[in-house]
Amino acid sequence: MSRFPPPEKAVVKNASLKIHATYSQGDKEMIKGHEFDSATLVIVVSVISRSNKLSQACGNLELLLEGQWSHGLAVKTLVDADIRVQNALITMYGKLAEIHSAYLVFNFCNYRNLCSWNCMISALSQNKYAKEALALFRSLDFEPYEITIATILSVCTQLGLAGYGKQIHGYVFRFQFHTNSYVIAALVDSYSNSGRLERAATVFRHSSDKSVATWNSMMSAYGFHSKGQDAIKLFGEMDLSGTQPNKSTFISLLSACSHVGLVDEGIYYYGCMAVKYGVQPVIEHHVCLVDLLGKCGRLHDAYEFIKQIPCEREPGLWGALLSACNYHGDVEMGKKVADILFQLDPGNAGYYISLSNMYVASGRWSDAVEFRSLIHDKRLKKPAGYSLVDVGLE
Repeated sequence: MSRFPPPEKAVVKNASLKIHATYSQGDKEMIKGHEFDSATLVIVVSVISRSNKLSQACGNLELLLEGQWSHGLAVKTLVDADIRVQNALITMYGKLAEIHSAYLVFNFCNYRNLCSWNCMISALSQNKYAKEALALFRSLDFEPYEITIATILSVCTQLGLAGYGKQIHGYVFRFQFHTNSYVIAALVDSYSNSGRLERAATVFRHSSDKSVATWNSMMSAYGFHSKGQDAIKLFGEMDLSGTQPNKSTFISLLSACSHVGLVDEGIYYYGCMAVKYGVQPVIEHHVCLVDLLGKCGRLHDAYEFIKQIPCEREPGLWGALLSACNYHGDVEMGKKVADILFQLDPGNAGYYISLSNMYVASGRWSDAVEFRSLIHDKRLKKPAGYSLVDVGLE
């Protein structure tokens, strides 16, 4: 008997699956033993893509197996030729950092629409394959749309290609994309990250439709350039405009306060984000507050703050405090924080190096040598830093 249901039955099944996916994340058990169509698989694959954000603490292996199971089912039931399934698979593999698999799906597409190209370019961009993403964009078979433009601007930012960003800005005006708020947000990010804050502000001020993403990008730009007061003023303007702030808004605002040491202001906005604006703090907000307290020397307050929040075993929180201990030369607190990090994330060489540097700064050379030897024995390596120079693409 065919596994494919009559159209009207598929609609009911898919509607139920969408509701289940929205409220309980969903999984492959939903379609085991049931009839399904290509739309059903698109929903399941999309759920796997979204669930990736929840799995980062324990790794992506389980989700990858779920995704491969869905892909295999699509091939077996011949729905893998459906362009919607192909695009969903490209997106899923991109979210799971399986770029080779995403490329295979893209290359084996019998028919590619603009969405296919957008999915592949976005997958490359998300996984820091910026040069490959730009090369793919240059071979695009379609006229790019707003989503394509916003994605490729992010790629130019990764590569430090200010010249390409300006060219795309010209393209945006020629094809009337400058009314799209997400394109404007991407332009603001591009100019800000290339050091042109005034140009970013000009693009922002001249945008007719300011979405929350646009406000967030400009606020982040002010923070990036150590203009904390300007970021706070902009938040006030956003509030008066009636735009509802979201989680990203407060990440940008708290980061801006942290960059310039606006401690009281940062604590105030952290405190009122849930009460006044209905935005519940997440890890990124906690990290911003720890960074803010740490930079101004309130290391013990930061330590106690981490201990009293539910997600205290998040390495990012303790990592921010360790950096502050290093900055202020507090070896004893640094040792205490580092011991916690060695348990939470034992393979991160940066934590060992930070503690070793603290020992060097305080003249404890034997302890520093011991930790450097430990790094060597564990074969740990810290990712190398790098700078970008715009020399064009081959």
